[in-house]
Amino acid sequence: MTPSRRKIHRTATAAGLLVVLSGCASLPPPTAEIGAADAAIRVASTPDTQRYAPNELASAHNDLAAAQAAMAKDDYDRARMLVAAALADADLARAKGRALAAQSAVAAKTEDNATLRRRLLDQEPLK
Repeated sequence: MTPSRRKIHRTATAAGLLVVLSGCASLPPPTAEIGAADAAIRVASTPDTQRYAPNELASAHNDLAAAQAAMAKDDYDRARMLVAAALADADLARAKGRALAAQSAVAAKTEDNATLRRRLLDQEPLK
C-alpha cells in the first residue's frame, strides 16, 4: 500500500470506528427534562384546571411518576418519552382549564345581561 492509501485507509477506519462507537453511546439521564415537566405540572395545577381538566392533570402526574420510575431503572429513552407525554398533558390541562373557565365566565355574564335586560324591559326595580 502506498503512503497516501494507508492514510486514507486509517482515516476511513477511524471514521467507521467513531460511527460505531457513537451508535453505542447513550444519552445522559433526562434529569433536566423531568424537572421541567414537574414545573409545568405545578404551573398547570390551578383551581380552574383541577375543576375543568382533572383527567388531563392526573395523566400528567401519572406520566411524570412513570418517567421517574423509568429513570430509576436506567431506561432513559422511556423516561424521555414519558416526560414528553407529561409536558403535553400539563399543557393540555392548563389550556383546557383556562378555556373552560373563560367559557363559564362568559356564560355567567350572558345570563346576568339577560336578567338585567328583562328587568329593564319589564321595569322591574333593581335589587
